[in-house]
Amino acid sequence: MTLSRLAAALSLALLVPGSPAIGQTPASPVFKGQWAGPGRPAIPGPGPQPGQSLEDYFEHLPTGQRTTSRPNILVLGGGAGFHHDSISTAMAAVLRWGQETGAWDAELRTDFTLLYAGGGGPMRAGFQPKGLGDFDAVVIAGGEGEWPLAPAQKAALLAFVHDRGKGIVVIHGGIAANRGWRDYIDMIGAEQTGHPFNTLDHVVRPFVLIREDGDFPATAALPRRFVKQDELYVVRNWSRADVDVLLRLDETTLDFTGIEDQVPPDRDLPIAWAKTYGRGRVFASSLGHTRESFADPDIAGMYIGAIRWALRLADGGIGPHPRPPKSTQLPSQKAGIP
Repeated sequence: MTLSRLAAALSLALLVPGSPAIGQTPASPVFKGQWAGPGRPAIPGPGPQPGQSLEDYFEHLPTGQRTTSRPNILVLGGGAGFHHDSISTAMAAVLRWGQETGAWDAELRTDFTLLYAGGGGPMRAGFQPKGLGDFDAVVIAGGEGEWPLAPAQKAALLAFVHDRGKGIVVIHGGIAANRGWRDYIDMIGAEQTGHPFNTLDHVVRPFVLIREDGDFPATAALPRRFVKQDELYVVRNWSRADVDVLLRLDETTLDFTGIEDQVPPDRDLPIAWAKTYGRGRVFASSLGHTRESFADPDIAGMYIGAIRWALRLADGGIGPHPRPPKSTQLPSQKAGIP
């Protein structure tokens, strides 16, 4: 505060009767209007006992339960790496899709405080989740980097899928998360190594995609070959023996010049896949780098189908299959038009 502003503030305080000194709190809680209100904030019931927390009070409040009837999804948008500007859009999209379809409710978090094994009890004051026991699936909405998880949190997330048979859907940056956590990579099916086809000059570019599985709920409505503009990953630590590849890049349309060491020798480049992890269901795709992706009916339809499958609201057999024969596309067709 400048000297002139400080002097003006002191003058005003002297002119207004009862004004507190600068930096002091008014002695009375009434500082505007005439009504002081009740002695404490009004809450349902008799109120907490001395020393009782509000959380404990509401947990034991003798009212009807308000446990929701629809599946609940925990949407994680936090991370410790590059912050995609599409994260908020992706999180909001998962919430909106659930509302529009009536298929699920979503809890949006940018922290990891609910990645614990607790929860699952009755709820008497709305949806008050305490842990993974209150959810039916987790959607990772692009948060990459090494998540700051305690060992108990890591164990809880793995058990949520592997032992309890719940679902997990991984959007874009989630494939680039937790590189130092091998069990996470094994659970989601692959690890991002980079996006060598996207450059500083072409941060987002068109790719020709091939649909390998037309029966799976997430990809059934997609064409056999189609073009999407995005930032798409190359991955490692995956095997066709473990995952059902749903979409892959059409390698015949790509230029590998100068990036031979950044792509696998067989040029097998999956973009979306599904798998089981113990009793649970896993779907992952690197589609979704841009905000615009989540307004694209194809991408929205893919992720809605994936979430429904992860929640067991839709059936879709999955099983590893060999790589189909390479495309027989002519060089003159490599302009990105299917």
